[in-house]
Amino acid sequence: MSKTFCYRQYRPGDEEEIIELLEMVFNGWPHFDLNCINLEHWNWKYKKNPLKMIDIELSLIDDKIIGCYHRIPQRIKIGDEIALCHRGSDLAVHPDFRNMGISTKMIERFNEKYKEIGVQIVFHFSINPILITSWEKKYSVFPHDIVNLVKIKDIKLHLHMMKSENVLFKRIGFHTLKLINYLRNVFISSESLCSLAYINILEIKKFDYRIDDFWDEVSKQYNFIVERNKDYLNWRYCNHLGGDYLIKIAEKDGKILGYIVLRINKSRQDYFLGYVIDILVLPDHLDVANALIIDAINYFECQGINRIDCWVIKDSPYERIFKQHMFIDIMNKFQLFYNPIDVGLMDEIENIPSSQLHFVMGDTDYI
Repeated sequence: MSKTFCYRQYRPGDEEEIIELLEMVFNGWPHFDLNCINLEHWNWKYKKNPLKMIDIELSLIDDKIIGCYHRIPQRIKIGDEIALCHRGSDLAVHPDFRNMGISTKMIERFNEKYKEIGVQIVFHFSINPILITSWEKKYSVFPHDIVNLVKIKDIKLHLHMMKSENVLFKRIGFHTLKLINYLRNVFISSESLCSLAYINILEIKKFDYRIDDFWDEVSKQYNFIVERNKDYLNWRYCNHLGGDYLIKIAEKDGKILGYIVLRINKSRQDYFLGYVIDILVLPDHLDVANALIIDAINYFECQGINRIDCWVIKDSPYERIFKQHMFIDIMNKFQLFYNPIDVGLMDEIENIPSSQLHFVMGDTDYI
């Protein structure tokens, strides 16, 4: 086989070969349950996004796809501006052709065309320690940590089911976890009564026009947040090709005060895991966030979920509320990086306080 690599953009008809590569490299793709075939999910994710931008770089050898790098377009409010962002997604290189500079070349080819297509900033997110170490040398590190909070009902059961995580939880300390587990209901009972008194929490299948009014109001609070208009939220959470999400809104007199998005990952049949994918409330309505989190905990308990995960910005108001409900930081190492094509955006990001940033699991394609 020739060792001459060629590079090009995605063309219609490449889909099945790309998916075959993703499934092989990642030992299954994606790592959550779907109600559709992988091809339909891939099409939803990369061809049907609200911005109608397809950004996929391929590496080939003898007309065989041996590398792929996907980008997902998003709009992000940074300061007072809505910036066009590309977020790195599935990056895969066939094991037989690693350490040959293929992924680097695909990334460089993207970088060459960003200004031409109007991209102002690029984000990379990883939980892979090798990639994190590499990208720390190439890109700017997001100035605020993103923490992985978990709530575990039965610690012994969890350690039995997730043996690979035993070292992690031993490092945190069994005694601390048991104490937290014992105290988990102390704050909930007193807060739930006042939080739920004046709002309705309703399950919805789609976001209606009111969410755009909600976005216009809530966005003023933040200087870094992914644009959450009706089209984006309905694409992200309300299409069965993207996954099975539970969406609840909190409202009063017909006005949306906040929402929460939940998901149960059933890819492992003997141990389902729960996720708080997204949560957002209007300014000065943290009691609404509290009520939505209580409702989420009750939902997961009714579904028999032992572990609930969420991601929040460290030192943000949301972190404090989750910790009141006995979520703990398990110190997972993951990192958000950025590359400002518009260099003026770097100063904007560097100077934003944690209370004015919003970043959650749903802003990635983790699940």
